Amino acid sequence: MVREHMYAMKTAGNADIPVLPVTRRFDPRKHRRITGLFDLWLEPGPRGGLVLPARPDRLLTPRSIADLVRRSGEAANDVRILTDDGARHSGLLSEVAGLLAHDVLVGPDGAVIRHHAGRDGTGPLHAVPLDRASHRPKDWLVIQPPDLATPLPGWFTVDRGLVHPRKGVVGLPLRGGLVLATRADFVTRRATAHQLGTASGGLVTVAVTARAGGFLVGDYGGTQRVYSGGQLAALLGDLPLYGSDLRLWLTWPSDLDEQHVLAAQALALAETTGATVWTPPPGGGAELIDGQRDLRALDHAGEPVEWHAYRPRFATGPPVLRTTPDGLLVPASERPGVVLRAWSRPDRSPVAEAAPPADVRVLVPRGGDTALPLPDGPHAGPLEPHQEASDLHAFRATLRMLRAPDPPRSAPRHQAVPADPPPAPPPKKPPAVSLAPFPRPPLVVEGRRAPAYGPAWLPPRQYVNADEFEAFVVTPGGAWSVADGIPSAELFVVAFLDPKSVPPGSHLLRVRIGPGGAIPMAALRAHVPARLQHLRGLHEAYLLPAGRLNQVSTMDRFQVEGPGELVPAGESDGVSLRIRCTSSAHSLAGLPNDVRRWPTSGTRRAYALVPATRVPLPRGWLRLYRQPPPVQVGRLLLDLRVPRDRAIDVWSTADALAPLTRVRSQVERLRMARVELILGSRSYGRVRVRHAYAVDAGRWRRVRQLERGPLPAVLPWLQSSSPI
Repeated sequence: MVREHMYAMKTAGNADIPVLPVTRRFDPRKHRRITGLFDLWLEPGPRGGLVLPARPDRLLTPRSIADLVRRSGEAANDVRILTDDGARHSGLLSEVAGLLAHDVLVGPDGAVIRHHAGRDGTGPLHAVPLDRASHRPKDWLVIQPPDLATPLPGWFTVDRGLVHPRKGVVGLPLRGGLVLATRADFVTRRATAHQLGTASGGLVTVAVTARAGGFLVGDYGGTQRVYSGGQLAALLGDLPLYGSDLRLWLTWPSDLDEQHVLAAQALALAETTGATVWTPPPGGGAELIDGQRDLRALDHAGEPVEWHAYRPRFATGPPVLRTTPDGLLVPASERPGVVLRAWSRPDRSPVAEAAPPADVRVLVPRGGDTALPLPDGPHAGPLEPHQEASDLHAFRATLRMLRAPDPPRSAPRHQAVPADPPPAPPPKKPPAVSLAPFPRPPLVVEGRRAPAYGPAWLPPRQYVNADEFEAFVVTPGGAWSVADGIPSAELFVVAFLDPKSVPPGSHLLRVRIGPGGAIPMAALRAHVPARLQHLRGLHEAYLLPAGRLNQVSTMDRFQVEGPGELVPAGESDGVSLRIRCTSSAHSLAGLPNDVRRWPTSGTRRAYALVPATRVPLPRGWLRLYRQPPPVQVGRLLLDLRVPRDRAIDVWSTADALAPLTRVRSQVERLRMARVELILGSRSYGRVRVRHAYAVDAGRWRRVRQLERGPLPAVLPWLQSSSPI
């Protein structure tokens, strides 16, 4: 127990509170909430982990902590873990930050969590980490998501034990510029901003989201609004823009009317600031190139294009910047260079032909400055179409050579054939193959489509591939087979053009996709659910809807050994791709994420049968009935009130999935078992028990003196007492 004492503290925005008395203990009933920050009170467990104060026997995992936050309805906020010595659990909490894609605040090691009582000791209390030895306040530690961690600041200000919300426009420092973000994309914007390098030639870069024909700007209060070109110029008044070049890191909207309005706002920004404003062409976007720390302009199909310049009226002379064939923006004074790649002449000796190379590396051209070995020496410069096609055929022939066994050789007539053949050498590991990304297919706007498309949130008139192309799909390893289907909780599969997009150790399936079978994620015209926001803007990724999987045929299997290094793992049978619905953190076992919810509005009545003995609720889901079921001995009948969208309508889901012949799920088995509604375990706490009935003389008899409440709280009382 910490002795009551006084300490002086100066805090930003609290200069009128010179002395902050500290309470003896942490009191959750008097705790002060901070807008945008979800506080979770945990305690050290008996085996070194973290537990809930009400459940000290249940050790929490990173996924269970993330589920606690999601069930609270505040998964869009940062999380503060109120526990002593919080830094000791930084590994576990780092995984929580990764699952939630938000920052997690913890107390440092050697600190206990206490409350400061303010000037008069009344009102809600701020949580403060105090050092055990010195009793001085210590700062909260900010744990960022591992894949998105940067040295840049978080959403809140941490100062001498107190957490304060920031004020003003959400802006993050960018090398030579600024990042404008909102609460929804703050973490991802912060991570990408840190990856961008300093531009040459005094180029200023501003990252901003295009929305409704303007520029979306958020503030730390959680609100956001669309700025015009003039308003954005006033916001960027501290940047040296007059007479310089301003590069906007944005993605254009797909709507043509919004594109016209945004182009006018970009010109207004140039007129107001006096800078030449560079943007990707209308319909395109800017992409961060891994390894180069620079931006390139892409069109709506994902191909490198020239940057578009909006110049003020008084600008004279040619632009000082130009676009390279790779879509980069560089000073015009730099002369374009030619890269020569030296290739050694292959050895034509019989020995060289007989011995296969230890490591075969094949380069597939993708356009641009690409070099190929020629018989007479190195070659530099862009490839012609016939050269690119012939090299692609050579690449496929090389793969067939790696998979095919050596042809048998007949012995000469004068040579005696041994009676017993020599023992076969042990199988050798197939050589690794270095593959360049497959070329992007041309895109068209799809025409009329069938109703059964897959995800319900995909509207019509999407960009789809006009021609057949090849890509990679990540698959599980081991004894997995194509016939079983790819395990997934989504009604689509994501394909990648670049094998470097997946980490080493992954298993890839090379597929051939027919016309209209893929939607580029970079040109997706849809409101993507929050769980899939990380897929937006991936120019190398394509969405393969379940309704179009009949146009996706399997070819080869590989294992990723290193960045871009693939080891052939056998051929596939060429059948169409399938999806096998499996469980995930957001779905029930055997059902996809996209299901039909019930009730569609308001709160509705449903019934459930539960054991009369002390048996906990099922871990996965609970069957619900629309009408009271027949009497069953040893059971209790619960009259429930189910809020909107908390249950799953099994029969409506089965009707929606029936046309998707390439999707395997458990919904048909549930319908054959006459299961109409199911309630997922994540919604148990949101369903309230209104009445309960027990079996008495062969009929349901209502339980008297029942205290209404959430299902998990009422059921133990019913099972432990004598209802009748």
